[in-house]
Amino acid sequence: MKVPSFKGKLDPDAYIEWETKMEFIFDCHEYSNRKKVKLALVEFSDYALTWWDQLLITRRRNGERPIETWDEMKSVMRRRFVPSHYFRDLHNKLHSLKQGSKCVDDYFKEMEVMMVRANIEEAPEATMARFLNGLNLEIRDRVEMQHYVEIEDMVHMAVKIEKQLKRGGGSRNNTWKASTSKKSENTPTSSSNSKSDPKTTNSSKGKTDSSTFRNRDIKCFKCQGRGHIASQCPNKLTMVVRENGEIETDESDSIVSPEDCSDDEEVAVQGDLLVARRALNNQSKEGDDAQRENIFHTRCYVQGKVCSVIIDGGSCTNVASTSMVEKLGIPTMKHQKPYKLQWLNDSGEVRITKQVMVSFRIGRYEDEVLCDVVPMQATHLLLGRPWQYDRHVSHDDFTNKYTFVYKTKPVTLVPMSPIQVYQDQVKLQQDAKKESEGKKESEKKKKMMNKKK
Repeated sequence: MKVPSFKGKLDPDAYIEWETKMEFIFDCHEYSNRKKVKLALVEFSDYALTWWDQLLITRRRNGERPIETWDEMKSVMRRRFVPSHYFRDLHNKLHSLKQGSKCVDDYFKEMEVMMVRANIEEAPEATMARFLNGLNLEIRDRVEMQHYVEIEDMVHMAVKIEKQLKRGGGSRNNTWKASTSKKSENTPTSSSNSKSDPKTTNSSKGKTDSSTFRNRDIKCFKCQGRGHIASQCPNKLTMVVRENGEIETDESDSIVSPEDCSDDEEVAVQGDLLVARRALNNQSKEGDDAQRENIFHTRCYVQGKVCSVIIDGGSCTNVASTSMVEKLGIPTMKHQKPYKLQWLNDSGEVRITKQVMVSFRIGRYEDEVLCDVVPMQATHLLLGRPWQYDRHVSHDDFTNKYTFVYKTKPVTLVPMSPIQVYQDQVKLQQDAKKESEGKKESEKKKKMMNKKK
């Protein structure tokens, strides 16, 4: 029986697999605790061997006793090679695990491995519901019509349905090809007739050319765009900004909604923003070039609260506003490399000493990002160059959309229209005034109370 080797790579899954194999070997033989430790050390190599030697030297220097039992060795190695957030990440991955492009068998194996490593013990019905919820829709609809007692029966049925769907898709494609080939065989006379009459072909070509030419020349008098008429104009939202700053809009006008977008496009969430931010002084515009001078604005959910988001490739770091972190009570951590920042607020130079892990959601896209905590006034969350690099994001300069693949699923983030951004800022400016007035009143009350004392 060969003892598995361990090189000390920073891979929690590899370590847990090595530890499990060692447990199986020790179960086969009645080794003493000291012999278990020595057998495990025999196959240490590379970094693992260097780390263990340094650990022994440090323990001798500090007057600590040597590690003599397998349980002590496991606890020490888990602290080094399994990060504290590993099991939390496992639970998060398991919660969001979907079949996607994987086959049913691979999807179930991945779910089962995660449950074993996360030490999840649940009722069979809960496991069956978890497995069913992650299946692709066309398989799930058929599987849930049956009654199952064991999870294995459900998996076998899902695999069978998957094979049937693959066979059905292939037969449909073959029948479609056969029907098209029959049609092509049945229509040689019409094609020959068209060839024999050059006048008809010339007239039809002229019609198509003139029709396409006219479509390109159609111009909408509302948005000045091309290719559509005013009644079909997609930019129907109108807004009038009066001299006193009030805004009048037509409630019948339409704005960008999730129903207007494709399945993989995520639009800004709806709701009142968490805290106020500075309003722009210029009036927004609509048209074909509406996004030409705009940076990317959208909204997201952070702990169930609506927050504003800006994506800016020119920012060298991801940033979270101090006000959002304080109001939501998100725990912060010490920044490993503190630095000075001078461009996101009016208070001059700011020293960045804290970081925070922010979990957010835009539509169906859920993610978490490590951000520096900054007292900025522009937005709540700024996704900069690090986020774009980690997610392999591509930006369409014309539509101002960001696209990427996250967890094997395509994601497209759609920006808010300039009018939506402007309306948010006007509302938030009013909220900021109310908040500042409330602070002034509270300060006055405190001063009055201090004078009375």
